Amino acid sequence: MKTTLQFKLSFMFFMVMLISATVSISLLLVIFSPIMRNNAKEQLAEMAVSINTLNETVKDITPERTVSLVTNSSFTYSQLKSTNKRVSDGYEDIQKKGYCITASGVIPKATMVIKIQDQYYLIESFSNDSLYWIVNFVIILSFIGCIVIGTIITVFVGRTILKPLHEISRATSEVARGNFKVRVRVPDDIEYGMLANNFNKMAVQLSEIETLRGDFISSVSHEFKTPLASIQGFAKLLQDENISEEDRKEYTQVIIDETSRLTKLSTNILKLTKLENQKTIGKKSKFLLDEQIRKIIVMLEPEWSKKDIELDVDLEEITYIGNEELMAQIWQNIINNAIKFTGVGGNIGVKLYRSEQCIVVKISDDGPCIPDEKRTKIFEKFYQGDHSRSTDGNGLGLALVQRVVELCNGSVWVENTAPTGVCFTVQLPYIIEDM
Repeated sequence: MKTTLQFKLSFMFFMVMLISATVSISLLLVIFSPIMRNNAKEQLAEMAVSINTLNETVKDITPERTVSLVTNSSFTYSQLKSTNKRVSDGYEDIQKKGYCITASGVIPKATMVIKIQDQYYLIESFSNDSLYWIVNFVIILSFIGCIVIGTIITVFVGRTILKPLHEISRATSEVARGNFKVRVRVPDDIEYGMLANNFNKMAVQLSEIETLRGDFISSVSHEFKTPLASIQGFAKLLQDENISEEDRKEYTQVIIDETSRLTKLSTNILKLTKLENQKTIGKKSKFLLDEQIRKIIVMLEPEWSKKDIELDVDLEEITYIGNEELMAQIWQNIINNAIKFTGVGGNIGVKLYRSEQCIVVKISDDGPCIPDEKRTKIFEKFYQGDHSRSTDGNGLGLALVQRVVELCNGSVWVENTAPTGVCFTVQLPYIIEDM
């Protein structure tokens, strides 16, 4: 059966108090039972002395009168026949001392069989009306009262203590229903405060992820929709038998270009998805970083030659240990961006050097500057907010660059250069490894 945490807390308190009270009373009885037993025997022994003294001192006093004068409300007495078992069991002590005293029980109850003149009397200590029993009864009731009152207090206190948990529980239900705007109050308690803070952070992250997911779906849909619409439109035009051969070649080239764009987009999405789920850089090898960058520049030669771009290349010879294929993605995307955004007859600078703490690569161009409020967003997926620096790209290249750099434990950022142009800086840590 399911129970609330408040009930469990109250029940736990009740059991702790009950066990504590039981153990305490048991220990007290174990410790003080012998003392109470001896005390009860001594009281009865003193009473026996008083009875004998009174019986010897006062003449013509009856045994009944003697016992009644010596005892009080804490004791009970009754007359026994000489054939009673109590008399026979203590016969030797009665003949020797005139009385026989016994005590038994966890809460000791002492009894005395005494011979007065020719009659036998049974005297018992601690009667039901005695103060002793009243005190014990009050103590037991006090323990029970403490347990009950403590449990009731625990119920109300527990409700107050668990209130933040109830709030978080209700907020969690809201999150489960898709409401990521819900927030919980942060209490002063350290434990609950940390829990509430973490919950609010989780809600914020989920809200951002949901927004990114929506943006991602919207962007992907848009990026696929545009080339597909072009392909569909020009394919329909090709069905016209009356179009000229020149138009046919033009329409066919558009379809080929748009298909290539879709292929590149799909490839980049798959690469980025793989990298986002990847925790390490993967298989590493030792290679010359400067040689790799030089090969990328040569590979892109048709692009920068077509625009008559002047390249200023300054590459220090550096051996690097990492994933060669992924590292090539960084230089290819950044240099390709620089070529696209640099005008005809422009300049691109590529510099590689070793600083005191890391390896630095700077790739600059003299294309349009990026507004300050948009520079921090250009590494986001599908972001193309600055139309002056968006051409036929899909906004995934720099997202790939940033992810690869993160896997390499490096950093990448972009700065505007005066009077025009931008500079991408990539910093990579030194890797010392026995290959």
